[in-house]
Amino acid sequence: MRILLVVHAIAPRYGGLAVMGPELACELVRQGHEVSIYTSDVDGPDRLKVPVDRPVISNGVAFHYFRGWTLPGPYVVSPALWRALRDKVATFDIVHSWSVYSFSTTVAAYWCRKRHVPHMVFPHGSIDPFLLRRNRPRKWLYTKLFAQRDYRKATAVLFNTAEEMRLASEWPGLKTPEGYTGNRPRRFVVPVGIDPSWLGEPDPAAGERLLNKFPELKGRRLIVYLGRINFKKGLDILARAFALIASDRDDLHLVLAGPDNEGYGLKVRGWLGEGGVLRKATFTGSLEGEERLAVMRRAEIFALPSYTENFGGVVTEAMASRVPVVISDQVNIWPDVLKAGAGLVVPCDAEATARALRSVLDDPARGRQMGINGRSWVAEHLPWKVVAAQMARAYEETVRVHNTCGVNQVEPAAVR
Repeated sequence: MRILLVVHAIAPRYGGLAVMGPELACELVRQGHEVSIYTSDVDGPDRLKVPVDRPVISNGVAFHYFRGWTLPGPYVVSPALWRALRDKVATFDIVHSWSVYSFSTTVAAYWCRKRHVPHMVFPHGSIDPFLLRRNRPRKWLYTKLFAQRDYRKATAVLFNTAEEMRLASEWPGLKTPEGYTGNRPRRFVVPVGIDPSWLGEPDPAAGERLLNKFPELKGRRLIVYLGRINFKKGLDILARAFALIASDRDDLHLVLAGPDNEGYGLKVRGWLGEGGVLRKATFTGSLEGEERLAVMRRAEIFALPSYTENFGGVVTEAMASRVPVVISDQVNIWPDVLKAGAGLVVPCDAEATARALRSVLDDPARGRQMGINGRSWVAEHLPWKVVAAQMARAYEETVRVHNTCGVNQVEPAAVR
């Protein structure tokens, strides 16, 4: 198949979005498909140092970067992307666009309708009820003007978990209005794959280099958070929970590893200070490559009490690293964590999170078994070769649906 992925931006600051698309594309190429990514050169207030006049070929994937600009929101616009989709979208068998409230999804949807190209949309957690409460007037207007139509008239909608699909079901773009007789998009559930480096064996030298860089971690039992320092991640909960268990102990240390592009870390430091445990916490900043692997593999527990998470790729990285996880029931992979016996699931509450952390810390043998269980589950279900094959079947079904009299099936489908 000739597959086009459309993403508004893939600079590292955009988190999982910047990782998932390229990794999926690379594996699809390995499985014999022709894949292009259309995106912008936007990197927050800056630009990526990439050419915008020719594709960049990496691992067989053709990356096309278009000059873009960020409007308030932030909202990335790119007239060059509009023109490229207008001229080239009909050369692809299927188009798969990321996000909801984005110029890239709206223009991809428009030109797919105009050129009669099968189109799969992927909300990537954007229509979780928690996030819909933020900037409500702006999102309501965009939904009415663009997003509702983009999703209702798509050929298919992708979700990463059944829980994400359930939480999004009442959003207007997915809810069928009374008396509606038009075609409805097919729904697919396909998880996020994991980079094979997470399933490799740890490098002791990388761990030592990490400890030399952050010597305060030596000899401590580490509770690790890895991800953006962001309002939705439940770091207020984690800071207060850590204070409850660590204020009278010197063996525990909290590691908060990830970029702080919004200055939210000041609030997190304030909560830790109020709890008297700021000196027992380390903010590492963004970690990449071996440091990212090393900090996870030094962890005794990985914690993510997030208020919303459409999948939780970093949770699966912890599981692959044989680390027990403590996550909230708003991280949509939580049913699989429980089923695998890979950790504990709690509500978004500091005391409940503290109890779960203490429970794992006080029973190391139980924690080790959770780690083993999580590793086995990830190794079976989430290698990219497994996930990309599922994704390819979803694409093939989307094309088939599009080509059979224009009738879209409505039953959700978990592609296995």
